[in-house]
Amino acid sequence: MTTVVFPDADTRILLTAREDIRIARRAGELSDGGAESIASRDSRDSAVVEFMTAAPGVTVVDSSDISFEQTVDVVVGLATGGTA
Repeated sequence: MTTVVFPDADTRILLTAREDIRIARRAGELSDGGAESIASRDSRDSAVVEFMTAAPGVTVVDSSDISFEQTVDVVVGLATGGTA
């Protein structure tokens, strides 16, 4: 999104988390526990673009070890001119 749809945005963020964390977060949402869905989506997406590597000018926010609320605080801080 940051390189194709919004390349000129003032704030560009790559929000990520380790695969095991993303699977655990989705476990309650999907009947297969989320693992196959996430692995399949990652595989499809990586065929198009290296989505886990931030383009120049994009700030990476890794939410693996922080709460949802902390993640929101970091993103809002970045969007309003603060720092991660």
